Formats: sequence, C-alpha cells, structure tokens
Amino acid sequence: MLSAAPGCKVVGGWFSPADEAELGDPQPTNLVGDASIVNRETRQGLEVRLLVVDDTNYDTARALRGIEAASAGSGPVDAQTRALWSRWGFRIVAVPLDQLDTTLGSLRPVRPLSVQWLGEFGAWRPLVRSGENRQTLVRVGESTRSVEPGRPSLIARSWSVPLLSDRGVDRMLRVDLGMQVEASKGGSYELIPDRRRRTLDDQGLVIDELLSTLMLGGDHALVIVGESPGEDWDTLPDQASLFVSEPSDGQDDQVVGPEAEDDAGPSDGLEPKESVPFTSSSPAAVEPGVPALRSLGELMLVAPGSRLVKQGEARDIPKRVVIVLVPSVHGSFRMLSVPGSEGVVSP
Repeated sequence: MLSAAPGCKVVGGWFSPADEAELGDPQPTNLVGDASIVNRETRQGLEVRLLVVDDTNYDTARALRGIEAASAGSGPVDAQTRALWSRWGFRIVAVPLDQLDTTLGSLRPVRPLSVQWLGEFGAWRPLVRSGENRQTLVRVGESTRSVEPGRPSLIARSWSVPLLSDRGVDRMLRVDLGMQVEASKGGSYELIPDRRRRTLDDQGLVIDELLSTLMLGGDHALVIVGESPGEDWDTLPDQASLFVSEPSDGQDDQVVGPEAEDDAGPSDGLEPKESVPFTSSSPAAVEPGVPALRSLGELMLVAPGSRLVKQGEARDIPKRVVIVLVPSVHGSFRMLSVPGSEGVVSP
C-alpha cells in the first residue's frame, strides 16, 4: 500500500477544482496500518481512500463498467439513489471487497494514495474536498442549476445499526451521504452571529436531493467518481494509442476544399481513389473539447487535460479523482430475553 498523504495537492498548468482534491481532515487521527491505533480484525466503521489517477485511457471507467453492469438491480445502492447522484455528475459503483484491490490496482496513480480511518461518527463531517469552484451554473441531468461558489465537499456520518434478516439480527454500517458547497471566505455565511449555535447549513449549501442513507455490510465498498450525466461507459473512445499525433513532413498532406480539384490535374480516366479515413495520426488530429457547462461531480473529481499525445511535447495529463468508502463490520447483534420485557437487541 502506498504511504498516506492527506492534504497532498497537485496543481497542473491550469486550475481545476479536482486538482486540489484532498481528504476532509488535513490531519487525520487514525491512519490505516498503525496497529497501535486500530485493530483491523475488530474495528467498526468507515475507511476513506482517495486516489488521483491518470485518466488518459479512461482507465477508471474501463475498470468499473463491468462491475457496475453486474451489480445493476442489486447491491447496497438502489437504482434511484444512483440515478440522483449521476444527474449531478457522481457515479457510485458498489465493488465487492474481494475484487477491490484488483480493480484499483489497474489504475495509474499520479500522486500518493491518501487513506483515513474514521470509525463511527454521528456528526456530519467532510470526507473529501476539492479546490474552490468559481462556476455558479452546473449541469444537472439535461438541465442547469445555480450553485454558490465555494469548495464542493462529500459529507457523511456513519454508525453501526442492527438490521433484522432471515439469518437473525445483522450488524450493518449506516452511512448517510450528502454533498455540500462550503462557502468561500468572506461570503454571507461569515455574518452568522457567534452567539447562535451553528448548524450544517451554516457551512455552505447542502444539496438536499442528494442526502442519502445506505446500509453497508462488510462485503462491498463504494467507489465514487465524477462523470458526465448519462455517459455510456460501453461506448468509450479508443485507447490513447490512437490519439498519438506524429509530426508530418507535409508530403502526404491532402488538399481539402474547392482548390483540390484545380490541383488534381487532368482526369486520367481511372476510378476515383477511395477516400482516406480520418485517423488520429493525421496532422489535423483533434480530440473532443471539454463542455462549457459541466456537472458538479466533474468539476470536483475530473481534471480535464489533453489526451492528444504529441511527440516531444509536454501535456496536461487528464486526471480523475477516485473516492473509495470501505466499511468495516465485525460481530453481530443477538436477541436477549430480559425479565419484564419482550427482548432487547444486544451486541
């Protein structure tokens, strides 16, 4: 496992909020791997991992699409919750824990992995923050929504609960998730009187429709990535090797336009040559541009760069932030007969 580096930042040649994504607490109290703090075999609660990976080849989507398709209609995240978060640009995929290392191991990190053990916590807290977003209009599905400028943050609270099943009373980890845009310094939230007790809303805009409750056992982790609403992962572009643009000596350049006929010379009576298909190695090779209006998930978790690789030239690597929520659930609850009552649930 790579060393933990909460708060580590990578800023590219141009600013994107995703370039400054970091764990919510810059100084976590419990780090995975420190046996003096937490025992992996008995701990209860939530672990947060933050990866920033090279997305030139759309590796993240390629790694997750098969698992997402296999878990459709099942797993700890219902279809309605996935659809709501997807409208805002957040793709949630439940990955079986026994496949998590293999799935994430295929990605190419561009900075050290950040890991934080949170355990159980009843108060809302930020898990992951991005850099400050100054865009006030974001895409939501096929429409637009107004948001205040600030730092988009994934917030959560989590604790163990008993859940009745055919096997008895199971121990589950309840995870409440939400999205908040933390207000910029000097904004209206700074005017709250000190004598009034602050609430979650005082920290910035909470997107009410994304407040969700999930029940996690110890068999699935949640992977959250930014993605354009409605993006079909089964129709991804070709691998980046087809995006390589090589320098041209000009000898094979084709003339396009009205002057092409004039330069062709007299007809030789032969059949017209088959048109040359456009390839990314052509001198005019281009790649799709970044839409002017992006979703909140894309702004927070996707840093667009150039997928067009030119020999001998540096480029801004497109990056994708990957949030991984790993539940840890051990033991179970059982029903105890207590004199004078019908029974209580006990760990």
